[in-house]
Amino acid sequence: MDREVNLDSIRADAARPYNVSPDVHAEDMIWRFISNHRNYPTVELAARYYFSDGAESARNLDAIIRRHLIRNDSDRRVSVFEFASGYGMVTRHLTQIPTQTKVVACDIHPEAVEFIRHRLGQQAVISQHAPEEVTFDELFDVVFALSFFSHMPEATFAKWLKTLLRAVKPNGILVFTTHGLISRQYLGNVTLSDEGFWFRPSSEQADLDPNEYGSSLATPRFVINRLNDLPGASLAEFQRGFWWGHQDLYVVTRVEDIE
Repeated sequence: MDREVNLDSIRADAARPYNVSPDVHAEDMIWRFISNHRNYPTVELAARYYFSDGAESARNLDAIIRRHLIRNDSDRRVSVFEFASGYGMVTRHLTQIPTQTKVVACDIHPEAVEFIRHRLGQQAVISQHAPEEVTFDELFDVVFALSFFSHMPEATFAKWLKTLLRAVKPNGILVFTTHGLISRQYLGNVTLSDEGFWFRPSSEQADLDPNEYGSSLATPRFVINRLNDLPGASLAEFQRGFWWGHQDLYVVTRVEDIE
């Protein structure tokens, strides 16, 4: 019991500077990854990184929104759909960014959706395993998929792009990241296909089918070719290794209706 109380206190201290909930779900795979990482040998360091990195991702998204949607319209606010949110590491910080008017999280894990709803007090909906099965009750100014396409196999990569772009309002943006060429050093200097893609059926999420959710690397050539095949998609920004110093950033504007 003392150990649990101490962990709660440590998380509370780490969350306090960001004015967000310190609650972390026991099955939060990102928390588990960080707390077992050699770079964070103590619970205090792991907790500080968990909350500071979530806040940094929210600030990154805020800056992207300002560049592409707000610009000189300082009074404008946008709706955000966070896809593959997990247990809310970033979600809890998104309501703190001044450019948003509404945040809806989405994840494949029912426990994550319930946790975000009832413990973090934010809107959340359940996802599906197949992109064709995902439907949206509304469209959003921003759809945000952080480190989701870094796990998708080639068979569903373009399908997920199409599905998520369908959730974007006309002239809104889809923001996503991939393992790019800089990420290669962390994946074992893997061999790419002729199209510039690599996939391995394994990930830190053991409860998901590794053939559906593994580890992948997509070169800019591969991603841009998929976007060129997608009516309504216009690449607005690309930054190599932008997120965490190695994941590539893509910002795609929805310029017309999608069939």
